[in-house]
Amino acid sequence: MDTNRNPKKIAFCITCMNRLNHLQQTLEKNIQDNYLPDEVSFVLLDYHSTDGLDRWVQQTMQPSIDSGILVYYQTFEPEHYLRSHSRNMVFRLADAGILCNLDADNFLGKGFAAFMLEEFSKDNAIFYTSNHSKDDIIGRVCVRSDDFLSIRGYNEALKGYGPEDIDIFNRLRIKGLNQRFFHDPEFYRFIVHSKSDRITNEFMAKNIARMYISYMNPYTSGILLLYKDHTMERYVLVDNAHLNVFAELSVNNGYLLDEKHKIGIQEDILRGSWSEADDRITMDENSVRSEIRPESATIEFKGLTFYKVQDNELKTEIILLLTSAIGFYEANRAMNDQSAVNPDGFGKGSVFKNFDLSKEIILL
Repeated sequence: MDTNRNPKKIAFCITCMNRLNHLQQTLEKNIQDNYLPDEVSFVLLDYHSTDGLDRWVQQTMQPSIDSGILVYYQTFEPEHYLRSHSRNMVFRLADAGILCNLDADNFLGKGFAAFMLEEFSKDNAIFYTSNHSKDDIIGRVCVRSDDFLSIRGYNEALKGYGPEDIDIFNRLRIKGLNQRFFHDPEFYRFIVHSKSDRITNEFMAKNIARMYISYMNPYTSGILLLYKDHTMERYVLVDNAHLNVFAELSVNNGYLLDEKHKIGIQEDILRGSWSEADDRITMDENSVRSEIRPESATIEFKGLTFYKVQDNELKTEIILLLTSAIGFYEANRAMNDQSAVNPDGFGKGSVFKNFDLSKEIILL
């Protein structure tokens, strides 16, 4: 946390990597609709954006920085967007009794801050979320700073798009907090955007060279990913709902599976490597090799026929399903193994505050 303290009652924590077009629509409006400068702050972490976010903030939002209602932090380290890590960083940087995650595409709504302050003044053992009626608002969680730190933040083992929100809600409930829901439609407005916007800055989306899919049966698909660094991964995606095991999984885990997350992975990730030479692609997984031509639309591998995915919308849909399923798998495994969350710390990194590049702030 920053040593130059000016603590507020509630801080809205925003992380942004190359989503300037969304912040240009939401940030000023959110500040105007919740302008309580003695009690409220907006803490924006520029997570190594390259789309001119820093210039826009300096040119447009300087009056808000000068008034103290907006604090701008910038890090130059991340190569890809990591939801859990970025949120942990900005939550640690925010100096307030109540912390609230705010996605760059969300409008808080007029009076949201005042409503939260009133609710938390009545009860110490609560945290607030949406009612999950809209996917784009699910990430909004308001929690006391002490409670957030006591559960060691968002789980940084969950890398992709998916369960980091449901996971932290669950751990807050396990701690003994009551989950409350806000319902006012004014608090549920957001910018409609494409699915590709959700993942465009993440590792998988930026590093896949080729993607293949195998239709194993009506409920099961194999996914084969060839990455630009010549590593390879293979997954089996399962539609748990239509296999009639979804309800059983939900009851047994009592944890992460819900109506929005019915797709799972069947087994551990299978890894290998691939190379390209002499107009041939050679794939190797546990000494099992397969060769194809780069232009081939199909692959015969491990007894399955894989089809090359070329449609961009389908690629995006598969990445969303896959990263969500991987995250739920990892989170459930951690729960079953009773593994510690972020055992080596969380939200680590270096940042600079309000464009002062002479003073580096290190989060250890």
